[in-house]
Amino acid sequence: MSGKNQLKLIAMYFTQLHAIPENDKWWGKGFTDWNNVKAAQPLFDGHNQPRIPLDNNYYDQSEIETLRRQANLAKQYGVFGFCHYHYWFDGKQLLQTPTNLLLDNPDIDFPFCLSWANETWSKRWDGRDHYILIKQTHPPKKASWQKHFNYLIRAWSDDRAIKIDGKPVFIIYRPQHIKKLSKMLDYWREQAIKAGLKGLYVIYQSQCDIPNKKLQGIDAVFQFQPLNALLSDNNTISARIKAKFHRLLQYLPDPIESFLQSALSTIKISHTLYSYDEVWDKIINQEPLTGFTNYRGAYVDWDNTARYGERATIFGGVTPQRFEYWFKQLVDIVLSDNNKDKLIFINAWNEWAEGAYMEPDMVNGLQYLEAIERVLTGNISINTRN
Repeated sequence: MSGKNQLKLIAMYFTQLHAIPENDKWWGKGFTDWNNVKAAQPLFDGHNQPRIPLDNNYYDQSEIETLRRQANLAKQYGVFGFCHYHYWFDGKQLLQTPTNLLLDNPDIDFPFCLSWANETWSKRWDGRDHYILIKQTHPPKKASWQKHFNYLIRAWSDDRAIKIDGKPVFIIYRPQHIKKLSKMLDYWREQAIKAGLKGLYVIYQSQCDIPNKKLQGIDAVFQFQPLNALLSDNNTISARIKAKFHRLLQYLPDPIESFLQSALSTIKISHTLYSYDEVWDKIINQEPLTGFTNYRGAYVDWDNTARYGERATIFGGVTPQRFEYWFKQLVDIVLSDNNKDKLIFINAWNEWAEGAYMEPDMVNGLQYLEAIERVLTGNISINTRN
């Protein structure tokens, strides 16, 4: 693939694999997400837990060599760039070290963008959703917008920033929660132009569909998988109820949402098992959100036992071969659609506690990356249907 219509695979990049003072306070000295990954236990015979990185490489993202190695590995197998999660709480920033290291080292020649993980943090992992660690607020005032812009402009101005229509890409999770969203984005666009940029291209990271009126100022949508497919599934009564309940939560104030999530978690006492193939089939056949440019999402695997234990959501029938089969179909669809920018956002490069990672592990080695390379180069050398 080359030229104007080259497909660009952008991998979501998790930045919680290094210690910070806040996590020391909340979870214990030296805590990182690796603690959860190592502590996971299998819930049934044949359950692939705990997940172990290849060669037991429980790396530290506060070390620059970690970022260099990850960028080189991703580039080697055809990944175009990373989308770093960005944690911002009205001036308080967390887990920014990997992104700052990237910004400080322009020799790491790998494109990137940021996704604002726009939600309140609670002790949801251990079932205490109502126990707030740090609250997400959105004061509708220019002083708050400017403070956030002052950090973001450095990333947007970087030569490696991923752009659409010449504008740096910025992704927002749950934008419907932001007060005066369109005014905030207008302000940022004005400031970006004053700083010498062509503007700003804002993408909604869609976990479930919401009314367009809640997305004023947004340029595009990408389907965050596999959650978008699950929550958009209307084929059964239970699926419709679950999707409607989740959409309702999207509109509620954080304290109420946290209370209901906590109540729900006490009801759910066993894991939920989904079919990998059935969910991928939904992804392939999903309809776009009307009124916006739509970008497709993909996922490698999903198993959040490391975070939720018995309450985990798990996908059965996952293999590198099944992933390759479905990923090939998705790539063919994207290459044939009308979007001039051929983008796929894949979940994820390194979300180990969710079981959503492309990095090599002790069970599958490099097989997922090799599958991606084969699909992107058009060299399908195995029968992925079986």
